[in-house]
Amino acid sequence: MSAEPLHPAGQWLVALARALHESGAPAHRLEETVDQNAQALGVAFACLSQPTSLILGIGGETRVIRVQPHTIHLERLINIDEVGVRVAKGTLSPGAGLAALSTIAASPERYGSVMVVFATAVSSATAAVFLHGSASTVALAGGLGLGVGILARIAVWRIEYGRLHELVASFVVAATATALARVVPVPVGVLTLAGIISLLPGLSLTVALTELATRHLASGTARAMGAAVTFLQIGLGTALGWHLAEALPKALRNPNLPLDDGWVWAAVPLAAAAFTVALRARPRDFPSIALVAGLSYLAGRFGQAHLGPELGASIGGLSVGLLSNLHARILRVPTAVTQVPGLLLLVPGSIGFRGFGAMLDADVNSGVSAAFSMTVIAGSLVAGILAAGVILPPRRSL
Repeated sequence: MSAEPLHPAGQWLVALARALHESGAPAHRLEETVDQNAQALGVAFACLSQPTSLILGIGGETRVIRVQPHTIHLERLINIDEVGVRVAKGTLSPGAGLAALSTIAASPERYGSVMVVFATAVSSATAAVFLHGSASTVALAGGLGLGVGILARIAVWRIEYGRLHELVASFVVAATATALARVVPVPVGVLTLAGIISLLPGLSLTVALTELATRHLASGTARAMGAAVTFLQIGLGTALGWHLAEALPKALRNPNLPLDDGWVWAAVPLAAAAFTVALRARPRDFPSIALVAGLSYLAGRFGQAHLGPELGASIGGLSVGLLSNLHARILRVPTAVTQVPGLLLLVPGSIGFRGFGAMLDADVNSGVSAAFSMTVIAGSLVAGILAAGVILPPRRSL
C-alpha cells in the first residue's frame, strides 16, 4: 500500500533532510536545521538522521528513507542553507524551494577529477611536512598521495572496488613506501602515514564524538563504528604492505633531516587549498579557510606545548570553533565552511594509525595507549568546539 502524497511543505522538509544528508551534514546540524524549517512552516515534523538512513515523522505518518553516507560538500551546504533560510522566512515557497534543491543537486561539480587527485597529492605532501619529514620524504609522499587519489577515483567508478578501497590503497602505499626505503633513505612509517593521510577517518571520529556529546547517540555510535572499521582496514592493508620488507634488502639508513618550521607554515596554506578542493568549497572561501586553519593550527600547537597533546587539543578546537562561528555570523554562511577544514589540521587520525602500527608490531601497551590518546584528543577537540558554541553561538544551525 503506497503512502499518501505529501503536501508541498512536507515534500520540502523531506527533500531538505535528504539534501543535507547527501551534502555530509552531521546528525545534530541536519536535525536542527530541518526542525527550524518545520516550526517556521507550522508543520508537525520529526527527523532522525543516521549515516545510512533518515526516519521522518510527518503528522501521523512515518517514512524511512535509505541513504548512503556521503562526503562533505561545502558549496552545496551553503546553497542549501540559503534556500532553507528563504523558505523559513517566507520569501520562497516550499514548491520553489524544491525546485531550487533540484537545481543545486543537478549543478556540475566545480572541481574535476584531475584537480581532486592533485589535491590528494598536496594533502600527503603537506602531511609529510607536519610529520617532520625530510625533503625527499615530502616529495615521495606527494607521489604516493597522487596514487591514492587515482585509486579513489576508481572507487567512485567501480562499486565493488570501492568497498575495499581503504584496504587496497593502504596496502599499495605501505608496499611502495617499503620498497622506496631500499632506494632512498626515508622513514617508512612517516612516508606511509603521509601517503594514506586522506584515508584516515580522524574527522569522522571527531564528528561521531560531537554527535554523541549532543545526545545523537544512534548516529554517533554508528559513525564511530564506521571509523573503527576503516581504521581496521587501513591497519590490515598497511600490515600486508610492510610485510613485503621481509623479502626485500635492508632499508637504507635514514639520516632524519626534517625541514625547518618555515616549511611548516608554508605548508598550512597549501593544505588549506587542498582541503578547499577535497571538501568542494567555493574558491572565494579559500582565504577564510586558510586564515582559520592557520590560526587554529597555531593555537593547537600553543595548547599542546603548555597543556600536552591531549588537553591542548581543546585550545585548537576552541579556536577553530570561535573563528568559524565569527566568520559564519559576519558572512551569514554555515560554520562548516571554515570549521571542517580547520579541524582537518587538528584531528587525531595519525595517532590512531600509529596505535594500529604498534599493535601490529606486538607492542600492545603502546597501541592501547595511542588509541586512548586518540580518543581523548578527539574528545578534547569536541569540548573546545562545543564551548565555542556557548561563548559565541552562530546565527544559523548549519
